[in-house]
Amino acid sequence: MTLRDKLFGFRGRVRRMDWWWLGFLVGTAQVVTMFALASVMSIANLGSSATPVPPFEALATLPFYILLPIQLAFLWPTLSLSVQRYHDRGHSAWPVIAYYIVVYGADCIPASAMAWTAALEPSQLGVLTLAWWIAVIVPAIWFFVVMGFLDGTKGPNRFGPSPKGQQADEALRSVTVFD
Repeated sequence: MTLRDKLFGFRGRVRRMDWWWLGFLVGTAQVVTMFALASVMSIANLGSSATPVPPFEALATLPFYILLPIQLAFLWPTLSLSVQRYHDRGHSAWPVIAYYIVVYGADCIPASAMAWTAALEPSQLGVLTLAWWIAVIVPAIWFFVVMGFLDGTKGPNRFGPSPKGQQADEALRSVTVFD
């Protein structure tokens, strides 16, 4: 499987090591891109204000129409790696896709739409926080453990051959020198 297939395809299987390394590289590229853009925005805003804006603040003020295409560009390889890693475990990837829809969907909610939470009492806010943990954080931990620490299925499964090449090892072991 080529690097392009691993980062942009949704068929086949990806082993843990590839999921870790490529996920780290994609995440690093996303952070560098976002901060480079925030720095450019910060420098561009110097003419309109007397004080420079730190990149963290500039990142928080990036317009949605600039932020969304960048997020979607990095979502594709992240989702591709996660789907293929889930395939390596022998599972359909629909739960992974549903999870990313919830996480990125919640990320697209504007802050003004969440202003109603300021009117909640502390007990109501606690229930909302618990619901958030159940809906997003607990599945995130589960997916992280399943994809990052558990081994894939041995040999081929319905999503393709093992990315570790175990079927080649089994074929070699089945060949006997003396019958």
